[in-house]
Amino acid sequence: MRANPVIPLGHLLLAALCLLLLACGSGDSDLQLGEERQSPNEAANTAAMIDAIRAVSLQRYPEGTVQRFNQSKTLGCFDAVFTVPDDLDPALQQGIFVAGASYPAQLRFASATEEDDRDKDFRGLSIKIHNTPGTALWGEPGQQDFLLNSYPALFAADPGDFLDFINATRDGKLWRYFINPSHFYSLAIVLKGREKIDNPLAIPYWSTTPYRYGGDSSSAVKYSVRPCEAGAAPIEVEKHKDFLRDAMREQLEKGGACFQFMVQFQVDPDTMPIEDASVIWDEAQSPFVRIAEIRIGSGATSADTDTVENCEAMTFNPWQSLAAHQPLGGINRTRKPIYAEIGEFRDRQNRLRGAH
Repeated sequence: MRANPVIPLGHLLLAALCLLLLACGSGDSDLQLGEERQSPNEAANTAAMIDAIRAVSLQRYPEGTVQRFNQSKTLGCFDAVFTVPDDLDPALQQGIFVAGASYPAQLRFASATEEDDRDKDFRGLSIKIHNTPGTALWGEPGQQDFLLNSYPALFAADPGDFLDFINATRDGKLWRYFINPSHFYSLAIVLKGREKIDNPLAIPYWSTTPYRYGGDSSSAVKYSVRPCEAGAAPIEVEKHKDFLRDAMREQLEKGGACFQFMVQFQVDPDTMPIEDASVIWDEAQSPFVRIAEIRIGSGATSADTDTVENCEAMTFNPWQSLAAHQPLGGINRTRKPIYAEIGEFRDRQNRLRGAH
């Protein structure tokens, strides 16, 4: 009688790994360019996030002014001009990006936390463009908002992961979020993305999340805003806990600031996903293309009381947008109700407290 063959354990593990890789690789192979796929738990996750953010905000600010949940430290607010070049390729002329168009704009630069400027942190740039044509998807007519961060990937891939992060923050156990193996990618992004900087006017910013570009549902992009002069001489100021405001003021007194506004087109729905904001789209596959320029005039300042108060009263929402630039993906879909609800909550709390 022949003995049953013995299959080495290593071979079994290798076979199982191969099957797992095949299963993972075939999950979204039928995705189309620009296609969204909403999770069945998204509505419930969004409602839970709104409740959790309210709770965290009250924990952080039991009295006084309730600051923004994210990008809470204002570094500077400035008037600017957003200009589309006269020679913009006709294929790129979509929405507000019409050759020769020029719009007044307001820029808010911020840090993710209210910590010392000398420490590592994420930085943010929010842009509000005025006098835009067409009908907005949400909010005030004639306005277009763009929100960007100082790292090209978001530490939460989707609304489910973002809810886990907010709950861990609320419970004072953020470490539990990061030691979860399914969130190791988040830890890597936080460790790499939080940096020390010398001047918010001298670093690039990215949207991290994708957006429609024009009327074609298969056309999706990410945005980036980058200084016109890369590698410009650094601004020298004394470094204290709020020194970044001084650095911005020093640069603007010397000659203003210029940024290129750029888009990167999705060319592969699997390697450049719509629904995973933690994935950096490869610039080798699809380089960023300049489509506009932003200029802050020489001598611009945000130091006066009225400017600071107006800046803090401003709200930004990616859904304050033309349909041609509609936000895409789970993170953006949840932003629409979250930003609106939390903005109203913050305003209501501050009125009750007499904070403004």
